[in-house]
Amino acid sequence: MKYEVIFCVFSILLMAAVIGLFAWRLFSGRSDPAREWRRTAENIEALRDEYDRIRAARDAGRLSEKEFAEREEELALRVIDETAPETDEKHEMVERFPAVTAAAVAVIIPAVAIGGYLWYGDFSALDERAIEQIRTTREAARSEKNMSETVKSLEAAVVRDKDDLEAWELLADQYNATGNLSQAQIAYENVVRLNPKNVNAMVELADITIGLDPSKLREAEALAEKALALDPWNQKALMIGAAGAFDRGDYALAAVYFARLRGQFPEGSEGWRAINGQLDMTLHAGGLKDVPLDPVGRKPETDMAKMMKMGGGMSAAPERGADGTDGVGLNPLGR
Repeated sequence: MKYEVIFCVFSILLMAAVIGLFAWRLFSGRSDPAREWRRTAENIEALRDEYDRIRAARDAGRLSEKEFAEREEELALRVIDETAPETDEKHEMVERFPAVTAAAVAVIIPAVAIGGYLWYGDFSALDERAIEQIRTTREAARSEKNMSETVKSLEAAVVRDKDDLEAWELLADQYNATGNLSQAQIAYENVVRLNPKNVNAMVELADITIGLDPSKLREAEALAEKALALDPWNQKALMIGAAGAFDRGDYALAAVYFARLRGQFPEGSEGWRAINGQLDMTLHAGGLKDVPLDPVGRKPETDMAKMMKMGGGMSAAPERGADGTDGVGLNPLGR
């Protein structure tokens, strides 16, 4: 801690010295009449040289009389401006400029120095919340950079070998997570091509198909049906399948899917009520009194569910679907 204090004091003194040098250079000589006369004489000399050049250009035929007159008038105005007495407004502006610049420098230099120190240096002297925030920011930036490099590596891998299943799986999940749905669709299509029994890829592909083009509900429903043939309890597949069946008027099948989905939520829970509302609407639309018999039957009780029941109280937690979701999109019909 002792060395940190010494370092901070030294840094503050060094910044103060730098700011002081800037301020001294800005303020020194600003009221010196001789200095102002020298500056004016140098400017007038430069304008005279420029006038000689345009006159030589006119005499040589490189400049027309009209162009020469315009340039001559411009130079005359500049000479008048240089030699005119300073107005109160201009004097005030000239007097104020060094103070404003010095104030800006006094803010910019410490800000840049502290920012650079916090990013590249040791920030252990800060409080814990600041340290955690800086570390989180660094980790996020590092993670994003690493992920970008990983995605590029995976993209190169599938270019070399279009049948690299693992690379396609990783790319599909990353594209989907970052919202790059068009690329995720291509990646999931390749995953399903290489592994037709990958239920998660099939369901995600169905979901993305609707997300990109809601009119392709039939295509998404076909994918959901294939997924349900492998995993009849997949929640997302049940939602897409129910929405597709309802849309084409197969209310009996939609009711079966909604009932199967509802059974995966604790009775009376928010999810159960949402799905139950969809089920009631489906029964009403199809003129059905009851849900048709589900050929799949009841969902087998998992070992985890049995353990949770034995533990008591915890059995109210909803079971996760085979795709690892907790039942998203509880209003698949959007009605």
